[in-house]
Amino acid sequence: MEKYIPNFNLAAITNLFNFNFGPSGLFAILGLIFLLLYGLSLGRTRALISLLGIYIAYAIMSVFPYLDRLHELIKISPELYITRVGLFLFVYVLVFAVLNNSLVKSRLTIKEASFLSVSIISIMQLGLLITITTNIVPVSVLKISGNLSYVSEYFSTHEALFYWFLAPIAVVSFMRRNKKFRGSED
Repeated sequence: MEKYIPNFNLAAITNLFNFNFGPSGLFAILGLIFLLLYGLSLGRTRALISLLGIYIAYAIMSVFPYLDRLHELIKISPELYITRVGLFLFVYVLVFAVLNNSLVKSRLTIKEASFLSVSIISIMQLGLLITITTNIVPVSVLKISGNLSYVSEYFSTHEALFYWFLAPIAVVSFMRRNKKFRGSED
């Protein structure tokens, strides 16, 4: 497996079962459950719009030429990465609101959405958001507790960012193809 995915570490995956349920671990689990439930409450159409919004927000943030000026103007923190994360989240919310009230919503509407498909899209969305955020924030600032440190290599590297960008596209295209295939059998 390591031949195909260089950073793949089977031992790190098996360590997930040795999870320490301390305060930070429980808080992380609670946050993940909250985000998953939020994604499920959105439904498939809004989850797809949100996923599209993440891609657009990251593209805009990546080419935004006035980041230094914005950082000097708002002065939230002396660290530039906080301004970058704030810009990404602001653009994401703005793009989501615009796409949610546009014609794109009607094009992405699928009347039948299974619980499984919405859950998978929500997990892809969460993974992509975590990966983008952890790639913006410097590694020295990320102080991940011992029981979650092995997971960081699956989110905070540029290679992880590449795979997390591709995964939702592959999953959504497979879901659509699978739906068309099932529809042709009827």
